[in-house]
Amino acid sequence: MVAPMKKWLSRIVWIPVFVIAVLFLVANRQMVALSLDPFSAAAPALTTPAFPLWLWLMLMLFIGLGAGSLGTWLSARPRRHKARLEHRELKHLRAEFANVTAKLDAAEKRQAETAPAVLESSDVSPEAPPNE
Repeated sequence: MVAPMKKWLSRIVWIPVFVIAVLFLVANRQMVALSLDPFSAAAPALTTPAFPLWLWLMLMLFIGLGAGSLGTWLSARPRRHKARLEHRELKHLRAEFANVTAKLDAAEKRQAETAPAVLESSDVSPEAPPNE
């Protein structure tokens, strides 16, 4: 019940955000050259070629997404390393457990084959005289 409601709530929020973003990108089609010189606005020493503003905005969005993804991936490196080590240890312990279980089963089987028959108290009749 919660999942469909959460899905619809997400749609109610994200669809208008995407529509506004597309309208913003379509409305800003003028050519813009970005200046990378913070000291001289009139004659910048470093400037980029003129591209539509929407292209610059999308480029910066993708660069930001890439940088955030890279940061997340790099910050999770110790946890991934620990998980790999624990996975190897688990595989080793499972193999060792299977080996010990197989040895125990084989030992129990050998013991059952070589063990003498044990007389139960119900096998001896009470009227029979004891052997002397």
